[in-house]
Amino acid sequence: MSVTTLQQSEGDTPPEWIHLLPAGSFYGMDGRGPWRATNPAAIINASMSRGSIPIDENHAIDLAAPKGEPSPARGWIVQMQARADGIWARVAWTRYGDTLLRMRAYRSISPAFWHASDGSVTRILRAALTNSPNLPQLTALNARAVAQQGATRMSDELAFKITPLS
Repeated sequence: MSVTTLQQSEGDTPPEWIHLLPAGSFYGMDGRGPWRATNPAAIINASMSRGSIPIDENHAIDLAAPKGEPSPARGWIVQMQARADGIWARVAWTRYGDTLLRMRAYRSISPAFWHASDGSVTRILRAALTNSPNLPQLTALNARAVAQQGATRMSDELAFKITPLS
């Protein structure tokens, strides 16, 4: 498994475009799948048919809201685009979402989507800021201008190396 990442220092502007769904066939870290994004245009059309799509924290819309707990949006997906490596989304970050990303509080995005019984993704419902992504194929949020600048591949061992305090 590998993570795509580029350097970003604290205070940098959050990404306008985020990698929302990988291309082709993919599995989740939890073993679910395979899922397939075989018709990106249809996925985008179905996803955007009801307007902007929320981005919350740690799937609060699915986990906290049903219990009556807050699930505020930290950003809104306002546009999607099919690219060679999958579906990307243009995000209008809320002030709080912008602050969270400037502080580098979250590294990853986790999409919630519908799929057919054969695993074909049919619609992206929402996404969540997270530090434990199920789809490691997605470009990290602290990857800046990946589409324009290219990307560096790092192994998980390097990307998630923890240095003990002495």
